[in-house]
Order: sequence, then C-alpha cells, then structure tokens
Amino acid sequence: MGPTSWLLLLSCTDYEFYTQKHADVFQQNKEKVVDVLLVVDNSCSMIEEQVKLATNFGAFIQYFDGVDVDYQLAVITTDTVQDEFRGKFVGGDDEILLSGPTGAEIDRVTYDREWSLPLGVSLALDRGEESGTANDVRDNWCQSTSEMASGDLGTPGADNDCGTPEDGDGEDDSGLDEAQEPQFGDLIVTEFLPTPAGVDQTLGEFVELKNISGHALDLDGCALSDSGRNWFSFPDGIVLEDGEYVVFARSDDSDANGGVTDAVAMGEDFTLNDEVTVIDANTDNASEIFAEMVAQGISGSGIEMGLEGARMAFTPELLETTNAGFLREEANLSFIFVSDEDDDSPYPVDDYLTFYAGLKGEGAFRDHTKFNISAVVGSREPEFWGEPSCSSDDGQADYGKRYVDLADRTDGLIESICDDDFSPIAADLGLILSGLAIEFELSEQPDETTIEVALYEDADETSFVRDLVAGDDYTYVRERNSIRFEEDQVPPPSWYFTVSYELVATGASFEDSE
Repeated sequence: MGPTSWLLLLSCTDYEFYTQKHADVFQQNKEKVVDVLLVVDNSCSMIEEQVKLATNFGAFIQYFDGVDVDYQLAVITTDTVQDEFRGKFVGGDDEILLSGPTGAEIDRVTYDREWSLPLGVSLALDRGEESGTANDVRDNWCQSTSEMASGDLGTPGADNDCGTPEDGDGEDDSGLDEAQEPQFGDLIVTEFLPTPAGVDQTLGEFVELKNISGHALDLDGCALSDSGRNWFSFPDGIVLEDGEYVVFARSDDSDANGGVTDAVAMGEDFTLNDEVTVIDANTDNASEIFAEMVAQGISGSGIEMGLEGARMAFTPELLETTNAGFLREEANLSFIFVSDEDDDSPYPVDDYLTFYAGLKGEGAFRDHTKFNISAVVGSREPEFWGEPSCSSDDGQADYGKRYVDLADRTDGLIESICDDDFSPIAADLGLILSGLAIEFELSEQPDETTIEVALYEDADETSFVRDLVAGDDYTYVRERNSIRFEEDQVPPPSWYFTVSYELVATGASFEDSE
C-alpha cells in the first residue's frame, strides 16, 4: 500500500454490501528523557552475572542510540554496609593487581575518585617512594610533566619525572645468576594512564611496572587483574633486569597508542576505569566504562539491600555530593535491580515505592512512564519454601519476591537472572526504557488476510516511507487484536503508521468475506 489516499490517515470506515474497509492511525511515542539507576548485587555469588551484564551494554543501549533518547545511566551496588558503596555511584575507582605464577599478590594499587585523574596526564610514583607499600599512598604519586608523542604527559618505560631516587637505587647485590620468580614487593606499579586524551582510551591506556628486587625477574605466569572482570596473563619470555621497566599498554603500536614504545599489548583484557560516574549519550567509550561499572567484584556485603541502597542514592547528602546532577526534573526515572537473592532492606516494600515515586511527583504513582522498576532476579516463585527460584550452570538464585512485587506494580520488566544469554534481557530493558511502544491495539476486528501497514515520517502523505511486511516487520497478535513490531523494526519517535483492513459487515460471517 502506497500513499494513494491520505484519507487512510483519517481513521475511518467505508461501508460496502458485505465488508467494511477500516483504517487505524497510530503515532509512535515522542523522544524520551530518562534517568536510569542500575543496582547490581556485588556479593560473593554474582561474578558470572556481572560479567554477562558487562558484556551486553550494546544490546541495552541500542534503542537509546537509535532514537536519540536523552538518557543518564548510573550504577550502585546492593551493599549498604561498606562506606565506599552505600548508595554512592560507582566509577572513578579501580584496582591494579599484580599476581605471580601461583596467584599470590606481588603488588596492588587501588585508586578512587579522590585521587583526581587529570585528562591526558599519567600518575607517576615518586622515585623516592618506590616500594610495594609506598605506592598504596596517594600522596606518593605525582602528575607527569614530560610530553609524549600524542601530547599526553607521561614517561612510560623511563624514569619518572618527579622525586629523587633513594641511595642505592638500582644496585644488584644478590649474587643470583638466574632470573627469579617475583615475590611480594619485587615488582611494583610505578606509573599508569587511565585517561589518555591524545589518542582513544581503548588504545592509549598503559601500566608501567619496575623491577626493584635487586636481581633479574622471570615474569612467566604473572598477571594483571582487578576485583572485577579484568585479567591479563603475561606472555612467556619476559625477563626483567633489576631497575628495568616493562610497560603494558592497550596497543603495542606506538603510532596508535600515543608513543609508548616496546609495549606489551593487553587489548581488552585489562582496562582502567576513569572518573566517569554517569554515562550519557555523549560519553566516549561508554560500553567499556559500563563494563567497569557493573563488574564490581564480589567483596560486597552478603546482606543484599538493593532497595535501601537505591533510597540512599537519592538522599540529600548524596544528591549534593557524589551523586549530584543525576536526578533531572524533566526526566522519567527507571530502576533496574540485578540480584540472585531477595532484597533484605529494613523497610516495607510500600515505603520504598512511596519514596521512589515521590522523587517524580504525585503523578508518578499512577503514570508508570514517569517512574518504573524492572528486576533481573530469581523471577519464578518456587513451589516449596527453601527451594531456588531458578538454576543455571553459574549457580542458583533465590526468588526475588520484593523486587518482583515492585516491578509488577510499576509495569516494569521481570527477567530471570538464570538465563545463559543476557543480550535479550538487555535489549528488552533498553527498549522499554527508551519509551518506544512496540504493540498497538486495533480499534476493530480485522480480516487478517487484508491487513496492510504503511509507515510515514509525519502526518503528511508525502512523508510515506514504505509498506511494512507481515512476518518481517510486524506480527498481528490475534489474542490481543494488535500489531506488534519486531525489535529491530520499531517505528522511530513521533513517526506515524496506518493499519488498513477489511472487516466483516454486520450480519455476515467471516467466511462470507473470503
């Protein structure tokens, strides 16, 4: 059906002897402004689920990008005990963990947003503080001042440009002839760049290590990791003499990585988090930052309080400090809870519902486009008390009763955390949060064989885009008398489409119309 008559856009019915011709006109929802708070369980049983979530940002965000949704996304955890969490947006913090062949820790540097990570400037350890304990202290680090080829500042693979080395630095008095396996404090982190500016972050990040053992080190079997999903195993054959450096960079191409020469390439196996705590449509490398945010590790409290953590996130204390600028008056508000346990927060579910909805005004209690909750949890109530809600190769999940209750009452999505593939879940969540409708109810009962659907950019017949094909672009759902669009064929915001069809005239049977 082409734009033969714009009367089709005037929802109407033409009568004939046996049949009626009818047309319904629909307009897709307008662009949406939405703030999304993702609450991730960081207790000891959640590592696999965090990884599955971390790798599916693309599926989650595809409808936001495709229709220019004005979104903000922040992440908190279910831990309300440790001060580093307690409703605070995660981001701007990370760990650089160096382990030996046996898995024993050799060195660790943990940084957070208080360290201040200037764009395009590496953090370098003071040369007078080179030890496996001194590099734990923020005051022992300085900002590099030497310019690299990219214009960023840093000294990868060379002496740092701040501090004075202690007497005897670099002396080898061990008398050992063969390179040794590194022990704690033998090999330390002396420089890192989490925020390159001269080149893309996915190419320019680097970590520098220095041998301060007093003898040669064999790095076979060593690895860099963090408390989340990152793990990079060193390639065989790296032998480091006393006082020498080795640099691990995202790329080993010095033309691409900003001028880091002789680097060992880590690719995507090890990434560094920067100071971003809220992702929006303009965030560079959003997928990588999202992965760092949700992979929070499993050191959180075993008493999961997702609802209480979300309440804490919107207290005046945090909205004026670490979480400032997130809650926008003009935006809808959506919560997503991801946990394999039920919520153990101290207050009744109704109290949390009242608090959350109140953030968007009185109308949010009834209008669930303004405020809603979704849950990726144990979604099926077990037949007997004490049984798991679901099981997978990654373990079991308890029934998330409180999360499911709130999601059901706010028209949110309820998905199973035991699913092996999180990409459909992420896509479904992204679609519902984008505000786009995927199903439209017809005003009359059609003769299914006569349905024709056409897409228009605006309310003008000259804006005709194309005819839509049943089975490829949409499906007629008989049980609900509706047109349902495939996920990759959802009409863009504010666009129109018509559905024309014949229906059986009064007193006639369906067979009469065939």
